[in-house]
Amino acid sequence: MNKRKLTALFAACAMLCGCGNGQTAGTTTAAPSETTTAAFSEGTGTTVEYIPFTELSYREQAERIVSGMTLEQKIAQMITISLRWWSDTPDDPDSFAAVTELNDRQKEFLAKYDFGGLILFKQNCADTEQIVRLTASVQDAARASEQGIPMLISVDQEGGNITRLTTGTMTCENMALGAAGDAQSTRDNAVIIGSELAALGINTDYAPDSDVNNNPANPVINVRSFSSDPKLVAKLALAYVQGLESEGVISTAKHYPGHGDTGTDSHTGLPMIDKSYDELKQTELVPFAAVADEADMIMTAHIQFPQIETETYKSIDSGEEISLPATLSKKMIKDILRGDMGYDGVVTTDDMLMDAINVNFDPIDSAVLAINADVDIILEPIQVMSAKDIAQDEYIGKLVAAVNDGRIAESEIDDSVVRIITLKLEKGIIGMEAVNADTAAISAKTIVGSKEHHNKELEVALRAVTLVKNDDNTLPLVMQENEKVAYFYPYAGEENTMTFALDRLKADGVIPDSVTAECHAFTENSESSDYEGLANDVAGYEELIKGCKAIIIATETYRTGNMDRTDEKRAWQAVFSDEMTALAHKIGIKVIHLSMHMPYDAVRYTDADAVLCAYCGNEMPEVPTEYNGNTQTYGVNYPAALITVFGGSTPTGKLPIDLPAYTEGVGYSDEIVYPIGYGLTY
Repeated sequence: MNKRKLTALFAACAMLCGCGNGQTAGTTTAAPSETTTAAFSEGTGTTVEYIPFTELSYREQAERIVSGMTLEQKIAQMITISLRWWSDTPDDPDSFAAVTELNDRQKEFLAKYDFGGLILFKQNCADTEQIVRLTASVQDAARASEQGIPMLISVDQEGGNITRLTTGTMTCENMALGAAGDAQSTRDNAVIIGSELAALGINTDYAPDSDVNNNPANPVINVRSFSSDPKLVAKLALAYVQGLESEGVISTAKHYPGHGDTGTDSHTGLPMIDKSYDELKQTELVPFAAVADEADMIMTAHIQFPQIETETYKSIDSGEEISLPATLSKKMIKDILRGDMGYDGVVTTDDMLMDAINVNFDPIDSAVLAINADVDIILEPIQVMSAKDIAQDEYIGKLVAAVNDGRIAESEIDDSVVRIITLKLEKGIIGMEAVNADTAAISAKTIVGSKEHHNKELEVALRAVTLVKNDDNTLPLVMQENEKVAYFYPYAGEENTMTFALDRLKADGVIPDSVTAECHAFTENSESSDYEGLANDVAGYEELIKGCKAIIIATETYRTGNMDRTDEKRAWQAVFSDEMTALAHKIGIKVIHLSMHMPYDAVRYTDADAVLCAYCGNEMPEVPTEYNGNTQTYGVNYPAALITVFGGSTPTGKLPIDLPAYTEGVGYSDEIVYPIGYGLTY
C-alpha cells in the first residue's frame, strides 16, 4: 500500500484513548509506524494521548479507518466488480476481447472509485505468469486510489467443473470428496486450491459450496455438493474452509440458506423452495451453522422461501408480485443468519447479474434491499465492458441518495464496511507490500500445477471412485499380453485419459506393456435426435470390438435429459450406450460403464456388467508431461476411474447420496436402488 496515503488515512481516523489498556486479541503490526505515536491538540491547549493504532483490535482499527471515509467511498468498498470482457468499440459485438491485462482506462477506473473487490473469471485467467501480473496491476491501481486500500480479488475455484484457472491443478468435485468421505482428503484438496490462489495473488475464493444436494434433478448444484447428508456436508465444508484459510485465502460458504433442493438454476430463473424454517434447520442450514464460527464470508442464494420471507416485490419483467429471495431478505440475513446463527462475518450476494435478480429487480432497488437485509458486499451489480461503462458515479450516487433520503440507514453502510475492512486487516490485505510481478511469477510457477499437487489430486480422486455393480467379478479387469479393450466416451478430449491411465498402469507393472485400447468419441453432437443413425454407428463397431476383452463406456450426465430417451435433444449418450451394450452382450463381451458426472445415472445403466461412479467428467486436453506452473488443468476423475477398472487401485468410495429409481419420461421415484453409503470393493 502507498505508505503516504495509508499513514494519512490512519492519522485522520485516529481515536481518543478512552478505555483501551494495551494490546488486544487480533492485533496487527501492518500499519505504518508514524501512526503509533499519534497525538495532537484538541484546541484546548492540552495535548491528548491516543491509543497506538497497532494496539487496537482489528475491528477497532477498521472503525478508525471507516470513520475517515466519505459515504461514496464506503459504498464503493461494498461493491465487487468484474472486468471480464472489454471493447473500445462496443457497438461492434465482435470486438469484445477477454481482459488478461489492464489497459490505462481500466487502471484509471479502479483508481477512481475505491472499489472493495474484483472478481476474476476464466476469461481473465490465461496462464500462471499472466494472472500474477494481472492481480499485481489490479492492486497497484487500488493503491493509487484516494483511500489506497487493496482489493478482495476473488474467483470461483471450487474444484472440478467449477474452476476458473486454466493452468494449475483442477482437483475434484465436492461430491467426489463426499464419496471419499474423510475430512483430510477435503482439507488436502482445499490446501492445494488455496496455495495456488495465494501464489497468484488471488486472496478470496467463492468456495466451498455448502449446499445439501437433496434433489437429484438439481440442474446447477448436484456434484458441486458434497452429499445429500447435511452432517457429512457440514463436516467436509468445515474441513474445506480450514484448508483454504490455512493458506491465507478467504473462504466463502455458499449458497446460503441452501440451493440443493431446487429444480431451477438461478442463473436463468428465480427458484423457489417451499419449506418452513424448521424444515430448513433440519437440512439446508446444518452446514452453514457448522461453519458460521469459521467461514470468512457467506454467499447468499437468489432463491425464494415464501414460508419464511413474506415480503414481495413487483417483478419489472412480469409485473407479478414475487417473494423476496434470500439475498434481499431481512428475515433470512439479519434475523436468521446474523441473529439466530450468530454470524458476524462478511456476507456477499451471489452475482447480481444472474437472471434471478437482474431480470426481476431494478438494480438500485435490489442493492437497497440487500443492504437493508444486512448484506455487506454487492457482487457484480453492473457490467463493465467498455469506456462508456466505467463512469459509476450514477450507480454510487443513487445509493448515496438512498442513504440521504432515509431508504438506507448510514449505520448499515458503516457496519458492513467495518466488517469488510476488518477482514482485510485480519488477512494482511491492508498493509501488504506491492508485488514484484517478475519475482512473484517465478515463485508461483513452483507452486501452481506442481507435480506434488497433481499427484495429490489423483490420489484423492482414486479414493472417491465408487463401485456400485460388479456382476461375476467383472472387475478388476485383468489384462494379459497383447489384449486390448475398446473405450467409448462422449467428447474427443477424453481420449488422453486412457493414454494417461495405461502409461501409469504399465509403469506400475499392473498390466503388460503390450496392452492397448481402441479409443473412440462416439459423438459430439449434443443436439442429435437421429437415434437410428446412432444405432448404425454402433453396428459399424462390431468388427472392432470382437477382438476386445471388454468394452468401457463413459457417459456424462449433466441433467436428467441426458439419460432419458424421451428427450430427443439430449439423450444421445444414453442411446449410444444402450445400443453398444446390447451389441457387446450379443457377441459375448462384458461391458463396464463409467458414470462420469451426476452419479444418479448409475441406475440407468445397470445392463452393464460393472458400473462405477467417478463424479466429474472433465477432460484431459493433453497428456501432462511437465509440471512447470503452466500445465493445462485437466480432470483426474476419468483416469482415476480407468486405473481402478484395471486394478491399479481398489475402489473405496461410498455413495454420498441415495440413488433413486428413474423412469424415462416420468422422472425419479421414491424407490432407492442404491442407498447412501453403498459401495463395493475388490
